[in-house]
Order: sequence, then C-alpha cells, then structure tokens
Amino acid sequence: MTSLEAASLAYFFDQQQDVVAALARLLPKLRAGSLALVADSDLAPTSAEPALAAFRSAEDLGFHRAPLSFGRIRADITAWAASALQGRRRGTTILAIDMGWAMRTTSATANLPLWPGAAMEIARETGLTVVSLYNRRTLLDEHLMIGLRGHPRILTEQGARSNPHWLPPEIALRGTPRQQFDHWFARLADTPSPPPVSTPQGGITFPGWLERMPDPAATPDGSPQQRWKIRCFGRLRIYRNDGSTVNWSIKGGATRKTKTLFAYLLQKGAQGAAIDELADLLWPEAEALEQSRNRLYHTVRSLRQVLGADGDDRAASPVRREDSRYVLVPPEGSWIDIATFEQLCRQSDGHIRAGEFDEALICLEAADRLYTGDLFEDIPPDYADDSERDWCFSRRFWFRQMFVRVQRDAARIQRGKGDLKAALFHCQKALALDPVSEMAHEEAMLVLHAQGRRDAIERQYRLYTTALGRQEGRPGVPALKALYERLRAS
Repeated sequence: MTSLEAASLAYFFDQQQDVVAALARLLPKLRAGSLALVADSDLAPTSAEPALAAFRSAEDLGFHRAPLSFGRIRADITAWAASALQGRRRGTTILAIDMGWAMRTTSATANLPLWPGAAMEIARETGLTVVSLYNRRTLLDEHLMIGLRGHPRILTEQGARSNPHWLPPEIALRGTPRQQFDHWFARLADTPSPPPVSTPQGGITFPGWLERMPDPAATPDGSPQQRWKIRCFGRLRIYRNDGSTVNWSIKGGATRKTKTLFAYLLQKGAQGAAIDELADLLWPEAEALEQSRNRLYHTVRSLRQVLGADGDDRAASPVRREDSRYVLVPPEGSWIDIATFEQLCRQSDGHIRAGEFDEALICLEAADRLYTGDLFEDIPPDYADDSERDWCFSRRFWFRQMFVRVQRDAARIQRGKGDLKAALFHCQKALALDPVSEMAHEEAMLVLHAQGRRDAIERQYRLYTTALGRQEGRPGVPALKALYERLRAS
C-alpha cells in the first residue's frame, strides 16, 4: 500500500499495556518507521521501545484543560511535533494519541464528538498520519461509536482499511439521520450523494428516566445551532460552544421559575408538558387558572430570551408550543451530564462483575468528577419536592444513592489494591452526602480494620448509630452490627 501521509485513522484495542508494541508491529504496514505517542503520564511506556521516537503527556498538551480548546491543542501538538521530530523524513512517523483523556474531565467527555474533525486538522497541519487509540475496555459505548464514525480509516492487524461507517465531520456533528443515510447509501451504491434535506432531527442521548428529545427544528438561515452542554448536577448550568454559560437573570424575568421551567421540560422530553400542568406547577396558589396561564406565557418568553432566541420568534426558539403543550428542543449534538453519569455507572458495574478492576476504577473516577451536587440543587424545594408530579425528588434520591455506590465501589477497589488512604477518602465522600449509608460505613470499617485501627472502627460504628438515631430514629441493621463486632474482636 502507499504511504498514509496526513491521514486520520482509528485503532481499537483491548490491552493498554501492549498498545505501543502493537503499534510498532504495524508501522511497516503504514510505510512508517517510528512512532510519536501522546498519552496520559501514567500510561507512558515503562520499557524501551525502539520505534518510539517521542512521548508527550496529554495533560501537557492541554487535553485536561477545562474548557477544552482543540484550537490550542492543535497549535501545541503542531509545535511539539515540529521540534520533537525535527530531521525525520515526512511521512515516516506516526502520531498516536491515546483517547483516555476523554474520561479525565467533564469538558473532554462533552467535547469528544469534535475530536475526529480536530484529528484531521492536526494531520493536515503536521503532515503526519494521526492514529487515535480507543480502548474498548475503558471508554464508553458512545465514545467508541464516535471513533467508529469519525475516522475515514481504521487500523487493524492487517493494516489500514477504508471505514464504511465514516461520516464527514459536518454530517457527523450536524447532519440529520437522513443525511447520514444518504452518505452511507451513496458509498454503498457508488452514486453521488443527494442534496441535503432541510429538516434536522434529534441526536441527544438521555438516561432511562428522561424521555427522548423531540426532533430539533432547522434554524431560519440554515446555520448550525450552538450545541449545549447541560449540567444538571449541582446548579443547573448550560454551556455554549465557546465555554460561556447561559445567564439566567434577565430584566423582568423570575430566575427561579425560569430555571424550573427549563428543568421540568428537559426531563419531560418529546412529550412536553401541558400548559395547565406547567401553570399549576409554578403557581399552585393562583386564585384563577387564567392568571397563572398569563404568568406562564411571560415565563416562557423569558426562557426563550435566556436561551438566546428572540422571545417572540417561536420558529427559532428551542422552546416550542405544540397545540396546548410546550416542548423543549435542545440543539443538535447537545450533551447532558446525567446521561453520561448513568452510563459510567453501568459500565463500571460490568467491569466489576467481570473482575476488571482497573477498568472499573477509570469509569468510577470519571463518574465521581461528573457528580458536582444533587440533581437540580438550586431548584426551589416548593417545585422540586412536588409530591403530586414527583418529577425531581425521587430522581435526585436515585442519583445520590448511585453516587454513594460509586464511592463505595471505588473504595473497595482501592482497598484491594492496598491504597487504604484513597479508600478511606472515598468512604468519607460517600458519608458526607449520606451519613447513614450502611454500605459506606461497612466499607469504612473494613478499611480501618485493614489499617489496624481498632479504636477508629468503634468510632465509625458510633457515628453510624448516632446519625441513624438522629435522622431516622431506628437501630442499626443487624448485619452491620455483626461486622462491627467481628472486626473489633479480630
């Protein structure tokens, strides 16, 4: 085959420790003789690899920055490659970039769909073949699909292969399912792609308790919309492409009601919410329904302005009215933290059950970084604790319990690895959120026992019984008491 100068490829692998050696074996198939590697420092090769010409940590090149800037990363990689590979013949060195950085920060996870396009730009600017390394055991399913669809070629043990699943960046990021189909079908049928259609459809993934989002409407001038990064844990925040946040405070608007309206419509998804339902949620004490409806219309207009659309331009607004209902329509390619958190929890559980504890810990640490507070914690209790609709409280409790489990699982793995300080830290994080969590107290006592701290085990159990009596007025569970007595006796 010919040289793959200035190309972008994806390489999918299972064993992190063998990836450099595997790439070195594949260099002849790419008509190359050396390798420049970008990875996290803890993944740097531990033994000398003759083919490795240069190494740079992903953190040094800006992959851990928040907000993530691929423009700065491209500039830094171009400068580093020019210096580190000076004197080497063009086309003979492969630039391999480990995609583990996608799990390191929330900004990285949210911006990963933009990476394939950035990789192609880096290839063009440096003249190097860029190989993005996707670990199938640690990356999320959606990360692997981004890799499969984002790179025009795939590197296999047989060499570089044309990728039939590849989508050009403009279609992968903003194209409709019809445009994606047309692109794939044209390649299969060896015919020109038809002209683009003008009805964009949805593309945001939600966890099980969120309804599917409706199909977004096209912008009036056909330009791409600003994708959102929606942070529901802690304070409700919406980030734009440039890293700026939506300002909820506008003149004449009620910030708390505007936020509540957004959060409620977000979790209602494509079905939306009836006008009277929203009016009753936000103004339950209104004397007349017509009065609360009029207030709702004003709040909807305020929300439209907050989200960047003219309050009176309904066609361009992400808040649609459909008959007697309102529906929230996030822009194409938007990201939401709770969806990723749920997938990380599910994937870590699978790794734990398979005995893959290092892979599980990567997912657990990523989930830990995502959870920055209770779900919609700045939504007033009058709305969030609404028992009639129960749209927030039960979900908030579920995510809180999942976070406690994340800490317990991370503590258990760290205890197994002998890092008792880190294990105890995770237990303390869990108990700071839920002081009566049996699973967290159990793990904390096991860690203290491993440290040989008998007095601390007694204090830990007293903390549990005291908190339980104060918060729930009941005795401790027999199983935890039995564990306490067994550990103290030994």
